[in-house]
Formats: sequence, C-alpha cells, structure tokens
Amino acid sequence: MTEKEKATADIYKMLKDKYPNSILYVMPEQLTKKLKSFMLIREDLSFVTQVTEQLISLKESHNPNDIIEFALWQSIIITYGKCFTDNKAGMSKLEKSLFEKYDKKYQEVHDHLMHLRHSYIAHRDDTVNEQAMVFIKVSKTGHMLDGDTENIIIARKLASPRVRDLKSLIELLQLLIEEADVKIQKNGDKAHNAFLKNYTREQAKSFLVNNMKFD
Repeated sequence: MTEKEKATADIYKMLKDKYPNSILYVMPEQLTKKLKSFMLIREDLSFVTQVTEQLISLKESHNPNDIIEFALWQSIIITYGKCFTDNKAGMSKLEKSLFEKYDKKYQEVHDHLMHLRHSYIAHRDDTVNEQAMVFIKVSKTGHMLDGDTENIIIARKLASPRVRDLKSLIELLQLLIEEADVKIQKNGDKAHNAFLKNYTREQAKSFLVNNMKFD
C-alpha cells in the first residue's frame, strides 16, 4: 500500500467510526476535483491567516526573533502563492480577476505578494528584497598585492513587513476565504446533484465506503 493509499484508508476508517449508523459513498474524482481544489485552497488560506497572526504577535512582543519572523514570512508568501498558481495535478486555483469587484487596495496587496513569490522566494532575481555585493579590501599601503588584499561579501535579505501591512493582509485573506466558501458551496451542490443523477443505487455500490476493506 502506497503512502497515498494509506492516507486514503485512514480517512475512510475515520468516517466509518464517526458515522457508524450511516451509509457512506465516496464520490468519484471526475465529480469532485473542483470541490476538493477549493477546499484545499480554503485550508491554505486559513493556515496563512494563522501564520500571519503569529507573525504580528511576535513582532509586537518584547522578544522579537528575526529568524523566526523571516521563516513565518516566507511560509506566508509560499502558501499564499500556491492558491493562485498552476499545478501539475490540474487542480483549480483562484483567479486574479476576482479582485475586479473589490477595492483596488486588495489587488495591490495580492500583486505585491505574488511579485515576492516569483522574484524572491520561488526564483532568485536581482531585486531590492535580496542583495549581495562583493568588495575588495586593500591595505592602506595602496599596493594591490595578494597579501594586502581581501574579498568581502555582504548579503542582505528583506525582513518581514510592518504590522500595519500584515493587518491589511489579514483583511485580504478573509475576503479570499469568503470567495473560497462560495466556490465550495457551488461545486459541492453540483457534485452532489451529479452523483444522485448519474448513478443508480446498484452502480453506487462500487463507491460504498462501508464495504471497503483495508489491510
């Protein structure tokens, strides 16, 4: 059994234990791909919200930690970007066009995060967010001799943003969670109705969780 099959088996077992008096069917992939996509996106957005709140709390505390702050900020950028980028599995993603009906400030925050994701986190680019410079130090003698020279390398990464900007990010995340909820409801209803319409009771038996056996 593969790791993915083990994870699936654990979910089936959990459901059977939670609903012992119900009949459970697992809906086929072709009906639920969009629904699952937006459910996972919502989970990511909720996670980013929690991490952002932790980062605000850390920055406002009496014991700030630059390393932890930077790690949390990277996690925010990476996870947020995943909600809007294409993937090999063909899962749905959020579209930038959804910002058209909202105040422009939300799209500005989004564009900044995606710029950081593309040019700073996911790829290395020559930006203000990440810089390295190389100098050659020469002794006061002024002689460019090996013994009198030394290379010096200075690198700098941009720290996490201000608390005010992080609070604006939380506003954006709440908006996106609401958008994801709408898509979950819409695609959930669509998948539910399609299953009941396209599968007879006999055909549905092949999707019956209660009869599935796990090693």
